[in-house]
Amino acid sequence: MDIEAALPLLGGLSATQFMKRHWQKQPLLVRQALPGVQAPIDRAGLAQLAASEEVESRLVAQQDGDRWTMRQGPIAKLPAWSKPGWTLLVQGLDLHVDAAHALLSRFRFVPEARLDDLMLSYASDGGGVGPHFDSYDVFLIQVAGRRHWRIGRLGVSTSGELRDDVPLKVLADFEPEEDFVLEPGDMLYLPPGWAHDGVAVGGDCMTASVGFRSPWRAELANELLVRLTDDEDEPRGDKMYADPRQAATGEPGRIPEALTAFAREAVMKAAAEPLALERALGEALTEPKPRVFFEPGEALPPGQGARLSTRARMMYDAAHVFINGQSFRAGGRDATLMRRLADARALSPADVARLSEGARELLDQWAEDGWVLPA
Repeated sequence: MDIEAALPLLGGLSATQFMKRHWQKQPLLVRQALPGVQAPIDRAGLAQLAASEEVESRLVAQQDGDRWTMRQGPIAKLPAWSKPGWTLLVQGLDLHVDAAHALLSRFRFVPEARLDDLMLSYASDGGGVGPHFDSYDVFLIQVAGRRHWRIGRLGVSTSGELRDDVPLKVLADFEPEEDFVLEPGDMLYLPPGWAHDGVAVGGDCMTASVGFRSPWRAELANELLVRLTDDEDEPRGDKMYADPRQAATGEPGRIPEALTAFAREAVMKAAAEPLALERALGEALTEPKPRVFFEPGEALPPGQGARLSTRARMMYDAAHVFINGQSFRAGGRDATLMRRLADARALSPADVARLSEGARELLDQWAEDGWVLPA
């Protein structure tokens, strides 16, 4: 992607300009960001996915004006399409529908490590999920029907307090600053902390939401510590705690200061191992979600290009290549080609032919695992 080129998707801004002016700063409304856009799936197909145990889905309904209900999937039976006031949310549509993955890929001017998934919302007339705010960035793309959006800043439009009488994160107070109706092809970007409320106008409303990963510091630290101390292949010069100078104590419940110091040293040593933190971070960021499965395949045929499965997550740093929670050291031409696979999600037949014997064997193993497919 040419990050300096003007993009209709971003209202004529380049990716560089958008990231400087709007990303995590201020909203952007783009009329006809995707002219002629088609919904990545029809409503019957969406209903079929919602009934599957492998797909994360929710059914939200508003009744009697202010009473909300929510049901987690799988959802075997939906309300009548003509019944007003309900919304079906299907998470991770990009994992199941190629057209949804292609739509998500338009936003890869943001690092893959931050890009999460594409959710599709189907709403009947008047359907929505109530005024709320997200802790992450979101692009809201109207792919069918019309939706009325009202938006406002936390601390200005709302106090941020949530209602405690509904099964959703619905704001207790909300006075919008702006509102607009989105037609098919229109898009609204909202930074974290912008309250928003979208209501379907006229039914058969489909909105695609591109969401992003924003890990909490404590959550990320916990994940990394588990990985840092769970690698049996990395020599760490391990030693057992010993206390030959421990004196008798009249306070047996008190944790010895020496043991606390030993624990602190253990954590610091694990993080200080060369490339250990980098390896753990890459593995954590590429770990597939719990409901992601791969169909086993076969080694790539001779003379064939390669492409990543839409479900595969692949990234790299200066010393590693990461794919689906695994890390590999890479250097030289192999590293260049593997990074190309991560960036472009595909390799030409000529690129595959340039891989070393070891790297080609690794690529074939990924193909057998279903992570890589023939291009």
